[in-house]
Amino acid sequence: MKKIVIVLLIVAVVAASFGLSVFFEYIRTGSGEETVIVEIPRGASEKTIAHILKDNGVIRHELSFRLKMRTSPYRGQLNYGKYTLNKKMCLEDIIAALLKPSDIAKGVKLTIPEGFSAKMIAERCEKLGLVNAEDFLSELKKGKFNYDFIKDIPKNKDVEYKLEGYLFPSTHMFGENADAHKIIDTLLAEFEKQYNKVRDLLPDGMDMNEAIIRASLIEREAKLPAERSTISGVIQNRLDIDMRLQIDASVVYAISDGMYDVERVLYKDLEVDSPYNTYKHSGLPAGAICNPGMESIRAAMEPEEHKYLYYHTDTQKNDGSHIFSETFSQHKK
Repeated sequence: MKKIVIVLLIVAVVAASFGLSVFFEYIRTGSGEETVIVEIPRGASEKTIAHILKDNGVIRHELSFRLKMRTSPYRGQLNYGKYTLNKKMCLEDIIAALLKPSDIAKGVKLTIPEGFSAKMIAERCEKLGLVNAEDFLSELKKGKFNYDFIKDIPKNKDVEYKLEGYLFPSTHMFGENADAHKIIDTLLAEFEKQYNKVRDLLPDGMDMNEAIIRASLIEREAKLPAERSTISGVIQNRLDIDMRLQIDASVVYAISDGMYDVERVLYKDLEVDSPYNTYKHSGLPAGAICNPGMESIRAAMEPEEHKYLYYHTDTQKNDGSHIFSETFSQHKK
């Protein structure tokens, strides 16, 4: 009988002790001190969330959090992302915080299509309310970014933006406090990741910067994916015989200040004095004329072998396709 009483007393003491700890879990309030950033993964269960909160010192007992959620009307409604929590918050305040969208969840979605120039990206960032376009372009010129591939981009005083061509077209979520450096750094990191997948395709005699410039021309010229390698072959053929590329997109980049808001190129435009004008200057333009996607980069590295030197839009099909010719007489016809 005495043993039973002792066991019951021990159980009662343990229960009371745990009960008190749970009680204090509820009543402790924030003091503005001892904050911690907690990251909740997308789709995390309440058990997982409790474990994360415990590991970060936000709660003392996982069970207290789970019991609270089990009877809560907000069960299954907690969000994911990064949260700044106070270690002295009570359970009610913790749950209230996790019900709100985090910095990631309420972030701004930035989508950069293939072929966008640096100035077009800057304008889109401003329209989305992320950063001022001027600040973006200033950081693009003066910011310091730590990527090995940047060392391989040659210095050229004629290039307006050294990193034009390396802001990889992609979609990212940015928090409300994202700045120009963070956005540019994210795009450069994406370029490095994607370029590393194809860098072994780089042919002898072609360096990374040349490949990106070629890819930018292909991106703006090719309307159909199937024609990227063919246009790349035309570029290669012209370069092989030291024939001017005469690519309209390079002229549009020059006369539109990289915004591509020109409906048609006039004969007078072909005379614009710009290191990007491939009608006036032999070889490739001074730098990339946009930020190309992966397929255009591949096409630049693997030009199709043919004898075409000319192409123009097929106005009969009117589907964005081109007619390719080997001679000027064929081209005129």
